[in-house]
Amino acid sequence: MYVNSVSDPSIKAYRNGTTWYYADGTQANDGNLIFGGGVVTPLLRDTVNGDDIQNPNFNPNTAFEDYEPQVSWLPRLAFSFPISEDANFFAHYDILVQRPPSNWEVTPLNYFYFYVPGRTPGNNANLRPERVVDYEVGFQQRLNQNSALKFSAYYRELRDMIQSRTILYVPTIGRYDTYGNEDFGTVKGFTVQYDLRRIQNAELRLAYTLQFADGTGSDANSQRGLTTRGNIRTLYPLSYDERHNIAAIIDYRFANGKQYNGPRIGGSDILADFGINMQINAASGRPYTANLRPLRFGSTGAVGAINGNRLPWRFNVDLRADKTFNLSAAGKRNLNLNVYLRVSNLLDIRNVVGVYRYTGSPTDDGYLSIPEGQTSVDNVVSQGRSLQAYLDSYSWAMLNPNNYTQPRRIFVGAALLF
Repeated sequence: MYVNSVSDPSIKAYRNGTTWYYADGTQANDGNLIFGGGVVTPLLRDTVNGDDIQNPNFNPNTAFEDYEPQVSWLPRLAFSFPISEDANFFAHYDILVQRPPSNWEVTPLNYFYFYVPGRTPGNNANLRPERVVDYEVGFQQRLNQNSALKFSAYYRELRDMIQSRTILYVPTIGRYDTYGNEDFGTVKGFTVQYDLRRIQNAELRLAYTLQFADGTGSDANSQRGLTTRGNIRTLYPLSYDERHNIAAIIDYRFANGKQYNGPRIGGSDILADFGINMQINAASGRPYTANLRPLRFGSTGAVGAINGNRLPWRFNVDLRADKTFNLSAAGKRNLNLNVYLRVSNLLDIRNVVGVYRYTGSPTDDGYLSIPEGQTSVDNVVSQGRSLQAYLDSYSWAMLNPNNYTQPRRIFVGAALLF
């Protein structure tokens, strides 16, 4: 309940949670329509001790309550039944729940300094668990004795996701930022997969996924600074949305014993238990929001739609070659040593995973092309310094390794199997 002022106790507004009402009980779309940004005066039950936590006579029972235990039901239901000898239908329904992963830590010290500017709790100790509801249906068909084709479609609902929010019309401090279970999203996708069983030495798996991941926020701070007028309730592509994904796994290896069909030297099966595995992946670029104005090594402001731009495609090839040696003596328990060579990013491709949001380039922030940047260049010249050295140094500073995936890496190792 809110009144006009300390000297005028007549009712001005009511609030129930985040819903505001005029004095006559008519609901208001927003508290700004009632207060217009002016001072708010709540009618407190205890006007002596109820509003000052630093008062020695403060009673915490009037302001705090125990956390209510959350009971989460996680039903999981799956169906799989053959339509014929060569076809199978499957479906499942799952509910997955996790405790709030962040922004829940609050101590009494945070509340003790609640009315000190900049010392409000920020986090929210009363966050609810995050929830994912997952649906999937699929169909698998055998093409021949060695291969099969699988189709599946999935739909996931992301509920009660954590997002920054602003609490307005707070006495003394006016407002403060905290977190709530404000966000929701949907992930829809379709996958087609081809499986080829091992024929002679080779085995293959190839899959393509088309996905649409949309939501009101990509992380707990994606709306930070935008919530003074309420949280965004419009769906837009999430920052981890990959529209297209192509994955292939190729495995080629030689068996041991009578099934060995590789080269022999001096009667020895030199490639027995030797194999090469290659994983190939291509994915469309993830979205990002373009910025309006460049800064030194960054940018500010937003232009266009939220996450309305896309990074370039990524392509990666990983390779693993390994050979197993039998170390066990005759009649003894099997003891094998697997020696492997693994190469990540075999082709050493510079996949772009981050850009300067004004230019969309991973190596140029665009600052030197605007008047402020030109002024910096002119100052270098007027001071008699080397212009080329300045431009080279600036270019080096813009080379952020986090804008690219990791380069080629080679690992050598061994595993003892028993």
